[in-house]
Amino acid sequence: MIEQLQKQANEIEFWNVESEDMPELEESDIPGVYFNEFREYVDEEGNVLSPSEVDAIRHKDDYEDDYYR
Repeated sequence: MIEQLQKQANEIEFWNVESEDMPELEESDIPGVYFNEFREYVDEEGNVLSPSEVDAIRHKDDYEDDYYR
């Protein structure tokens, strides 16, 4: 059993992810928010944002004004 596990460990290959393998993100109308290939809003790392997250980012400056009044 131990011998079999050692053989499996030797067979593991590590793949280098190159920039060309990463999906290209298109800039949206909101700074720091992008579109992925499915036209979903994503952050810089490619994480899909929910509609409420997009609204919070889009209207962030509006909320700050109300806070200081």
